[in-house]
Amino acid sequence: MTVSALIPARLNSTRLEKKLIKNLEGVPIIVRTAQNITSTKLFDNVVVITDSDEIIDILKKFKIKFLKSKQKHKTGTDRIAEFSNKFKSDIIINVQGDEPFVLKEDLLKIINKFKSDIENKINVISLMTKLISDEEIGNPNNVKVVVDKNKNSLLFSRSIIPFNRFENDINYYKHIGIYAFRNSFLNKFKKYKQTNLELSEMIEALRIIEHGYNIHMIEIDHEQISIDTIDDFNKAKSLLNKK
Repeated sequence: MTVSALIPARLNSTRLEKKLIKNLEGVPIIVRTAQNITSTKLFDNVVVITDSDEIIDILKKFKIKFLKSKQKHKTGTDRIAEFSNKFKSDIIINVQGDEPFVLKEDLLKIINKFKSDIENKINVISLMTKLISDEEIGNPNNVKVVVDKNKNSLLFSRSIIPFNRFENDINYYKHIGIYAFRNSFLNKFKKYKQTNLELSEMIEALRIIEHGYNIHMIEIDHEQISIDTIDDFNKAKSLLNKK
């Protein structure tokens, strides 16, 4: 089984301006992400997919492989799907450009799950982790996911789901935005238009659900740092200093 990691990267960002080229202890975030994924040695290809010449100039400097995409893509998955036919890989993993600390062990869990799926029943895999505090559960920046008994997704939302009417002992899970696709499914995905739920919540996983598929969720027991705000950036700097 062949596996490629594609990293969608756009320059514009709403909460932290031009975050992907922001230096994190001397190295741009997008470069740290690509270097981290490459260092796992799990992939046949590690390629950044971007429409930004400014990002491309930085990638060239650090000798990071890239492909230039069309400018107008609704989501990161749409951006990598543009090149799904270019790669002969069985599996394509979408790693967000603003997540420079993805762990090898988490990526291995995804890859091994696909390997064990000998009947090819799973099309998409993603990650989730438990939310503990009420503040985390109520934060709309944390996308929540509800799963069935087989850990297949039922619904994603920025709202608090499930609603705990009788204050039972239930788990809340945060969706971690790493998507892994069978390449054959990614070719289907790029033909799907954005759906009403996706446009309402701005969660691309909902497009998959609304077209009749589910996402197999793998639980991990740690938080994944995604750099969306200045607070996230400071957390990332602190983590690097500890390392």
